[in-house]
Amino acid sequence: MRRRWLASLLILLATTTFLSCGSSPPRTLLSTRSGLVYVTTTDAPMPSVLAFQVTITGLTLSDGSESVPVLAEPAAVEFGRLLGMRTLLGLSSVTPRTYTGATLTLASPVISFLDLSTTPASVGTINGNLTTSSITVNLNPPLIVEEGGLAGLHLHFRLRESMQTDASGELTGVVDPHIGLRAIPPTDEDSLIDELRGGVSAVNTAGNSFLLQTLRGRQLTVRVDAQTVWEDGESLSSLNPPAIVEVSGRVQADASILATNVEVLSRDHFLLGGLVLDPDPPTGPADRATLLVREEIPDLVNIQVGRTATVEFSDQTRFGIHNLDLPLEFLLFNRAMLVRGQRVALGGALDTSTTPATLNIRRVILHRQGFEGARVIGSVRIVSGNTGGFLLRTDGLFGYLFGEPLRVATSHRTWFVNLRGLADLDTSEPMLVRVVGLLLRRSDTGDPVLVAYRVERLLPRIP
Repeated sequence: MRRRWLASLLILLATTTFLSCGSSPPRTLLSTRSGLVYVTTTDAPMPSVLAFQVTITGLTLSDGSESVPVLAEPAAVEFGRLLGMRTLLGLSSVTPRTYTGATLTLASPVISFLDLSTTPASVGTINGNLTTSSITVNLNPPLIVEEGGLAGLHLHFRLRESMQTDASGELTGVVDPHIGLRAIPPTDEDSLIDELRGGVSAVNTAGNSFLLQTLRGRQLTVRVDAQTVWEDGESLSSLNPPAIVEVSGRVQADASILATNVEVLSRDHFLLGGLVLDPDPPTGPADRATLLVREEIPDLVNIQVGRTATVEFSDQTRFGIHNLDLPLEFLLFNRAMLVRGQRVALGGALDTSTTPATLNIRRVILHRQGFEGARVIGSVRIVSGNTGGFLLRTDGLFGYLFGEPLRVATSHRTWFVNLRGLADLDTSEPMLVRVVGLLLRRSDTGDPVLVAYRVERLLPRIP
C-alpha cells in the first residue's frame, strides 16, 4: 500500500514581487516513476523580533549516496508572521527512495526588531550575518518517498536559539541557524493548510477547480467540492482573474489542493497583510491605522515588508472575519472595533496614476493569530468545563502594545494540546503556552481579548 504522508505548513512566503497571472496550465509534478514531496516550515519566535526574512536558496534530500533538490527555486521566507498557523512552502517531484538526510542553504537574512530606545518605540532593521549558510540535518525517522506517493518534510527554524545577543540582551545581527527537519506522518494534525494566498489565473467551473498563482509565481490547481465553504457569499462561478484569494485545504496525491475554505481578499490585484499598531482615532470608528507590514502584493516602492505603513478607511470599507460566516461578525469587527495587535489582510485598488501610488482599501479581514508567553499564575477562571479564561503575559512587540497581560477567553470549542483542559492551567507551576485565536476588542472597556481556538502547553524541547 502506498504511503500518503501529509505535512504541516507554518510560515508565510513573503516575496517582493508578485508575478503577473497567466492562463497557462500548471507544470505536471508527478511522473510514473516519481513521488511527490511537499515542504512545511515553522519557527520558535523571539519576542523582540518583528520579522525575520531569509532566502532559502536550496533544499536537497540525500539517501547517503545521491542528492536530489526539493525546492525548484529560491524562496524568500518571513519567519515572523504565522506563529501557530500553516501555509504551503513547496511541492516537488523526486525519485522514490528512502532519504536519511537533508541540506538547507540560506542567504540574505534581514531582521526587523522593536526598538525601545526611541520615543515612541520604532521599527529597526539589521542586515544579518549568517555564521553558516549551509545546514545538514539527519532525518530520523527517514523520509520515505514511494512511486506515485505523497511525502511531507517539516522545517523548524528556532529563532530564539538562532539570534545572537550581547551581554545586555540586544540583537547583534549574527544569525547562527538552528534548524530542525523531520518527516511528517499521515496522522499529523498540522496536515491542514490554514492560509495559502495568491492570484487567480484561470477558472474551470466544469472541472470544479481554479488555478492559483502563488507569491513566488508557481501555478497550483485548487479543487473545490460540495464541502468547500466560500466566504462572503462567493462561489466558483463568481470567481475571476485577477482576484487575490486565500485558500485553506489539504495537499492531494495529484499535487492539487482540495479546498475546505476559499475567501476573496481582493478583486483588484492589491493586498497588504500585517499587524494593526495604532488605530486613529483610538476610540470610535477609525479613519486610518498604522500597520506593521508583513505581506504585500504587488511590490510597492513606498511600502516595505517589516516596516510600518499608514492605511485609510472609509464608510465603504467592508470589515469581516476570516472563516466566520455569521451575521454577527460585523458587530465583532468593524472600524470601531480595531485594536492594537490584530492581524489583518487588506484588499483593494491601487491607483498608479499618483506618485506614490494611492491605496483604496475596500476590504479588511481579521485573521487568527498566535501568541506565546507565560500563563499568569492564579489568573485562571473557570465558568463551566473549558469555558472561562486566563491571563497570558506576552513580551516584545505585544508586551509593548498591550502594556499588561492579555486576557484569553476559552470555551467548549477550544482545543487543548498537551493539556486535558482549562483546569490543567490552574496550578502554581510556571507554564509557557501558545494560544491561537481571534484578537477582538471588548465593546465595554476597549481592551483586547483573545478568543482561543487552540491552547498548547509548550513542553521542553528534547535535543
